[in-house]
Amino acid sequence: MMKTQHRGAYHELPFEQQIEHVKRVGRRALVKWGYPERATMTLLNFTENATFSVESDGKPTIIMRVHRLDYASEATIRTELQWIMDLKKETDVHVADPVPSESGTYVEEIETPEYGEKRYVVCFSYLQGAAPVDSSDDNKAVGDMIRKIDKIPDPITVPLFKLAAVLYAKVGKLIRKSSMNEMDRRLFREVGRIAGKIHLQSKKWSRPAYYERMEWDFEGTFGEEWNNFYGESYRSKEWLSDSDIGVLDRCVALIKRRLDSYGTSPDRYGMIHSDLRTANLLQHGDVISVLDFDDCGQGWYMYEIAGAVALIEHRPDLDEIIQEIVKGYESVLPVSQEDRDEIWTFIMMRRIGMLQSLISRISCVMPGSGEAAELTPEILTFYAKGTVILAQDYLKKYKEKRLPVPVADPVFTKPSLHHIHK
Repeated sequence: MMKTQHRGAYHELPFEQQIEHVKRVGRRALVKWGYPERATMTLLNFTENATFSVESDGKPTIIMRVHRLDYASEATIRTELQWIMDLKKETDVHVADPVPSESGTYVEEIETPEYGEKRYVVCFSYLQGAAPVDSSDDNKAVGDMIRKIDKIPDPITVPLFKLAAVLYAKVGKLIRKSSMNEMDRRLFREVGRIAGKIHLQSKKWSRPAYYERMEWDFEGTFGEEWNNFYGESYRSKEWLSDSDIGVLDRCVALIKRRLDSYGTSPDRYGMIHSDLRTANLLQHGDVISVLDFDDCGQGWYMYEIAGAVALIEHRPDLDEIIQEIVKGYESVLPVSQEDRDEIWTFIMMRRIGMLQSLISRISCVMPGSGEAAELTPEILTFYAKGTVILAQDYLKKYKEKRLPVPVADPVFTKPSLHHIHK
């Protein structure tokens, strides 16, 4: 896995010029897929990679992904695409097909000598639909509130949102009644079923000879400096007080202790999507498709559930959401009591990891760039303080809880695929 702290000419550009550069890279790649340079390219998302829709008369609409620097090697991308194609052949999971270029390869490289960089570009088939949203989702309401107060200076709004996170958590503990309807429950059960189908195939998957993917293990999340795949540490005093950092330190130490005991047997650890949030799903009629395998890799199967509820951990009905996901999962694969007990361990692991991701992206936000479009100092403050509150609850609940029992498997050796640097 290529993950370095390279900083070249591109990283020195103002953010708006970075966007323009990535657009130019994408346009230069069009010809490799047989599309004219005048084809219509619409930027759909620019958080980590840049994603475009490509339209041209007489040609099918495709989705182009221009990869970020320093994150993926050609082998890691080829592995991702091969797994997607194998999932389509071997399961009923709906995915977007990787589209080969005119040369027959799935991964093209675009070089920009003046910036000393090479970027990988891939394309996928276009799927119709929209991300499913359950009727109880309150993230839009938070986003609407942020936009209304956007003109108020940060020194005023940031402390207010820190307080809001505390109040939200306290109120949520008092209001446990779910407002989910049956359609919502079916959605989350389907998310669980999809996860189960992916993991069932994962357990049997024959890896390609060039296999290389990241590992969402403890080091991949919390490794010091640039050893973690988020590129940042949660230990930022800009967003957390010393006391808050201490809470997260204790939480991370407990997570490590429990994961060391839980172990990485093949019944618990394997190839996962890692980000099955509804934002990465596409619903068209009764069909739900899975998008964005960019972060797929080796990880704990129960971590998939944590990924599915990322960014909604504050909801008072979260336990019910998890129950529905587990129900769907169990229609495909069994979930042991040991697995159930550690779901919150993985939720906290993912939550703190996401905090690191948001910290790394706070200065790179553009209107209309997907989820990052609503990433403001207020949102990050709300999320950071909320993470500390969740960590405090986790410490109370799990500090004295019996450690999980590992599953003995002397044959299995977890491959070491992360921390491969240039």
